[in-house]
Amino acid sequence: GYRVEPVYSSDGQGYRYARNFTLAFLGIPEVVLRDDPLDIAANDVFLGLDLSPEVVPAERLYYQALRQRGVRVFFVVYDLLCIQTPQRFSTELVNAFHNWLEVVLESDGALCISKAVADELADWVKDNAPLRDRPCQINWFHLGSDIENSAPTKGLPPDANTVLSALHARLTFTMVGTLEPRKAHVQVLEAFEALWRTGIDVNLAIVGKQGWMVEPLTARLRKHPELGKRLYWLDAISDEYLQEVYASSTCLIAASCAEGFGLPLIEAARQKLPVVARDIAVFREVAGDHAFYFSGTSSQSLAEALREWLRLNAEGLAPSSEGIRWLTWAESTGCLLRLLLAEAETAEEPASQQSI
Repeated sequence: GYRVEPVYSSDGQGYRYARNFTLAFLGIPEVVLRDDPLDIAANDVFLGLDLSPEVVPAERLYYQALRQRGVRVFFVVYDLLCIQTPQRFSTELVNAFHNWLEVVLESDGALCISKAVADELADWVKDNAPLRDRPCQINWFHLGSDIENSAPTKGLPPDANTVLSALHARLTFTMVGTLEPRKAHVQVLEAFEALWRTGIDVNLAIVGKQGWMVEPLTARLRKHPELGKRLYWLDAISDEYLQEVYASSTCLIAASCAEGFGLPLIEAARQKLPVVARDIAVFREVAGDHAFYFSGTSSQSLAEALREWLRLNAEGLAPSSEGIRWLTWAESTGCLLRLLLAEAETAEEPASQQSI
């Protein structure tokens, strides 16, 4: 029941309809159309769906003008990692995130992707945000996970069958996510090196592209003696290939020190894949009692936890992920819309709100 029309930010001068871009994108013969400013009216809703640290601060005055005209302005907040652990990000990104968050907290609401993030934001606001004349609501909802019903990328590399067969051949633990400091890839790799030294014959599959501040790690992976034997780094693979990797794995490892949600836990649960996760609030929120949790930052502590999980798994006692509740993207979107339309109290999906 909605018409979707692309728009764009015009260098801090508000948003315009992207009509000429749309015509070219659709292959329609050139027609002279104006990229007019958006038509807006009281009770409209503006949603900043993605983190746009350059655009949003540039349009700060525009959002204020929208609110003065009766438009409600909301932004989705995925995490607060840049301000919680600034040492794991570049100075430029940390500063840009602060500027973005200032604008978000001037709006009518921040829609967080988990209760954990909503709680973290509320705590941060108490100590850092200025007092407001008009309340800003902090709400939360959960993301969807049915990749097949979104816009999955396709394609398998030439060696896919060889890799998948190798993953099938022995117990395989899989990590999914961009290689960056908070994901704790170094701790996981060193834990598996400890397992291999003691004769435990298992695979470690790392799925994710190279991110930032991980050059020593990626150099180590590329030269690792187990690479292609019991260690696999699958860089920037398609959704289709990822589904096959999940199906070929024994267990998911979610070792992140901090997350906004933890979508791989849901993706693993949909494949009935057991989960070994770091004991952090958001993973408890997503997985509840349906994951095996570990703590500690040393490779030795993780190696011991993995040995315990292997023992439990061999005895059929490892926690099953089948009880993890997950939403489709349609359900997630429905919850988001109800929050935007101020009907969260009637939502069937999890949602909550608090004022700041």
